[in-house]
Amino acid sequence: MARGDVHTMPKGSATRTDRSLLAGWNARRVMRSLGGAVVVVFLVSLIAFALAYLSPTDAAIRSFSGVGISPTEEQLAAKRAELGLDQPFIVQYVNWVANIFQGDLGTSYRTKAPVAEMLFEAIPYTLVLSFTSILLTLVIAIPLGLVCAARRGSVLDQVMRFVTYLFNSLPSFFVALLLLYVLSVRLHLFGVMATRDLAGILMPTLALALPLSAWFARQVRAYAIEQLGSGYVEGLRARGVSETRILWVHVLRNLCVPLLTLVGVSLGMLLGGSAIVESIFNWPGVGLAAIEAVGHRDYPFIGAYALSMAVIYLIVNALVDGSYRLLDPRVASAYAEAGAGGDRDA
Repeated sequence: MARGDVHTMPKGSATRTDRSLLAGWNARRVMRSLGGAVVVVFLVSLIAFALAYLSPTDAAIRSFSGVGISPTEEQLAAKRAELGLDQPFIVQYVNWVANIFQGDLGTSYRTKAPVAEMLFEAIPYTLVLSFTSILLTLVIAIPLGLVCAARRGSVLDQVMRFVTYLFNSLPSFFVALLLLYVLSVRLHLFGVMATRDLAGILMPTLALALPLSAWFARQVRAYAIEQLGSGYVEGLRARGVSETRILWVHVLRNLCVPLLTLVGVSLGMLLGGSAIVESIFNWPGVGLAAIEAVGHRDYPFIGAYALSMAVIYLIVNALVDGSYRLLDPRVASAYAEAGAGGDRDA
């Protein structure tokens, strides 16, 4: 090579190198995420089991409840040995985890049924309620937030901001009681107790979606106002693009990633926080079962409930994190650059 010549890497080689670096960093990121998820699940399982272990309730005595038997001390000792309650804490915990990997979550003190069957029966109802609430929230919040952003400062904007502040300050259980009184007691539009059909899921969905849609609408309004003041919107206006198309096509498209973040956070909140609403409407979800388990000190179910909610929440977060890259490839590039910079610093 002559002196002064500059050696440049071929464009194809550079692209292949970038792709290999991105793939390698993504693999490392997946491994780190899996490691973090394992730690979280381990801590949740340890805390859930420790609470059951330290509770004053004797599992051997509870196992005889409801069968009309007054056990003797010999029977209780035999039952404790059968359940492994006479072993040290760490041995009991390891056995419990080993049984979980075999699909055995224990037996409910309250119903005497396998906890796994109870969870598999109840979790779909909570998932359906959570997803329908999110869907209704998006249907309400996106148009409301965009219209308020487009008419910022107008009377409509002021009224809608007041309404969203009001509903955002109301807890879901209060909205549930209000809906129950108005729609069921006063107007007789729905039954007091929820049924397992479309009509039965409507009121619990409204109770969860109305406060959540108020929060979503405020966030959508803020994001949309920021987008409407950006440079690319000014460029679109200069080219003669209508305000309607700018708002409902370009601005809405750029709101997908922030909305996905809100959906991910909200799904986790709904999965773990819909128990009171399920109890009010007698919706047969896992939240209602958890409240009943707490009332009966059904620790096998409580521990399995906490563990299953943690796993579902981690799965939802992983799906949201992966969806970022599908909706906006720039997110993956930014992550890769940040990861490469962190590796160099290390």
